[in-house]
Amino acid sequence: MRNFQDSDDPFIFIRKVFVGFGCSTIIMYYSRLIFIFHTLSLLLESYHVITNFSLDIITQYGSAMSLMLYSITSQFLLICEQNLITEVVEECKSFFWTMDFLSFIKQTQILKDMTKIKRKMYLSWIWFVVFGIALLPVWGDYNEMFLFPFIYQTYFGNWSPLFYYFHASSFPFLAYIAIRIPAFILYLTLALHFQTLLLNQKILQIPQNKSGNQEDIFRNLCSCISHHVALKKFVTKTQQSIQKMIPVYFVLAILCLVAVMYSCLNSLAMSTSNHFKVRGFFGGVCGVVVLYTFAEAGQLQADTTGEVFNTLMQCSWYNWNNRNQKILLLFMVNSLKPSYIDWGGVIVGYSFGSSVIKTCYSYALVLYKLKISKEQNVTF
Repeated sequence: MRNFQDSDDPFIFIRKVFVGFGCSTIIMYYSRLIFIFHTLSLLLESYHVITNFSLDIITQYGSAMSLMLYSITSQFLLICEQNLITEVVEECKSFFWTMDFLSFIKQTQILKDMTKIKRKMYLSWIWFVVFGIALLPVWGDYNEMFLFPFIYQTYFGNWSPLFYYFHASSFPFLAYIAIRIPAFILYLTLALHFQTLLLNQKILQIPQNKSGNQEDIFRNLCSCISHHVALKKFVTKTQQSIQKMIPVYFVLAILCLVAVMYSCLNSLAMSTSNHFKVRGFFGGVCGVVVLYTFAEAGQLQADTTGEVFNTLMQCSWYNWNNRNQKILLLFMVNSLKPSYIDWGGVIVGYSFGSSVIKTCYSYALVLYKLKISKEQNVTF
């Protein structure tokens, strides 16, 4: 079987956008510049909030500051793990299978299924493009949502327009950064899904009748077991590599989602501009998309790794010799337990995603009602 090439990857576009483009030299230098700039800017904003602390400032600018903190954290993790991302992608090419052993009809069917998955993800990620465009200054100023215009005017005076427009011009790139980690994890899961489909097809090609050559069955079983073990090692190694950084990142994303939901609820009751409400809405949708991307990756990995055992159950083991039956039994034992994305005892999947949405909305609603109750008491 020939080596795995870029043309054999059905998800090559996702890899080029979120790995190849993001890890290019120019983008990495720009990312570091943006990281330093926004970190210093957020520190200035935090200093202003602390020295002039009030509930109104937190209510008005808290969601935007939390979004910026999320983006900065994402940039920091991506800068630190750039080599890891590149190594993981290159490692995939060393043992991944191609579809050469399948018939043209079966290849077309698999590619069609992969295309459906890609379209679903592209439609969800398009919200980040819309959000990045909606944040451009041509649609309205930032005074209602962001604190940085006031900060730059206060601290830099005549130089403030330079910092202001540089900050504004970076919003589309920040939208790209916000989805890059979830998209990379989903890409690895989709690649695993694709390889598992090929593994299942290879298993189904093993001779099932009595006249089948037992040596051919033995060689095919050994090949399938070898690939299955390589996939499991790859999943384990990748999860261990990102285990330390993802929980912190994910907790921050959830807190950010609560802040954005609260801001959206608060904007509905206030006389805010339309572009403020639209930007807040798009920010909330993008937060949900990040959560959905993680949930999709976790659910797909659990479903995919569980399919190998079901495929092995279809083998006509009673037509095989004693050695092949023992190998099949060993294979089934090793594929019995599905692989999950497990972060601190929490299994990521559809049920996890829906429960997080409900919990975040509940917290946002409680905070909103507390604010309304306090305002009513003050008025009374």
